[in-house]
Amino acid sequence: MKHLLLALVLAAGCGGPARTTYARHPGSALMFDRTTASEETLTMADKVLAAHGGAAAWEAAKQIRWKQTVTLDGKQTSSVEQAWDRWNARHWAQLEREKGGAFAVMYDIYGSYASGYIQGRSGGKQVVPTGEAAEGVKVARRAWQRDATVTLAPFLMFEPGAKLEYKGIAKDGDLELHEIQVTFDPKDAAREGLELHLYCDKDTFLVKRIALGQSGGEKSVYELLSYKAFGGLQISTERKNLGSGETVIISDVQVGSPDDDLYIAPVS
Repeated sequence: MKHLLLALVLAAGCGGPARTTYARHPGSALMFDRTTASEETLTMADKVLAAHGGAAAWEAAKQIRWKQTVTLDGKQTSSVEQAWDRWNARHWAQLEREKGGAFAVMYDIYGSYASGYIQGRSGGKQVVPTGEAAEGVKVARRAWQRDATVTLAPFLMFEPGAKLEYKGIAKDGDLELHEIQVTFDPKDAAREGLELHLYCDKDTFLVKRIALGQSGGEKSVYELLSYKAFGGLQISTERKNLGSGETVIISDVQVGSPDDDLYIAPVS
């Protein structure tokens, strides 16, 4: 019986049966439909994707894990670590606690599996009650939607069901940037109503600014700085929220295969 229970836990935490394509939201197409965008839009989006590492590097990035710290007025306000298992559509997030240790949750982005634990200062882990884990997952979902979208925006233009539109040159003083608008598949519950604007350098096509929010609503605008390569992906390691003044520093980025252990709740 003990072995059977362990097998069930592993199945829940490992994304179920093996597959040959990325896990998608229910009803998703297998790939982006290029017939839904104009030739001008596709040409521009292809250049932006290539500048950030290209389609092959993104296809190989089955999981992206990173740390991020948020500062405001020179003071750190939070420190978190996240992993997005793209292959199995899972998210793990861990928040450092003020008194030491951490609180972590893991869940299926399009499924029902969810769990959480508290890690003590000595490293031991204690599973939290279902209700507490559910509240943590709510916060983690919002963080994933914001942080993964802003950090990985150039690669999300070609998500299945997404709609692209090249809006032309956007001017900000003397600065001129290509603007591409992205709206996601309305069947994608994890990104429902989300609208993304990428503002890209005229010559290098690197994304310099991001605007993110609900379609037709107010959007947060971020300035992206300090690009570095991780697993073939060009990722901005510093961004500033031009509204709140918060600065986010990205570090310890790991690109590779899913780490199944992250998504399995510890045995208390």
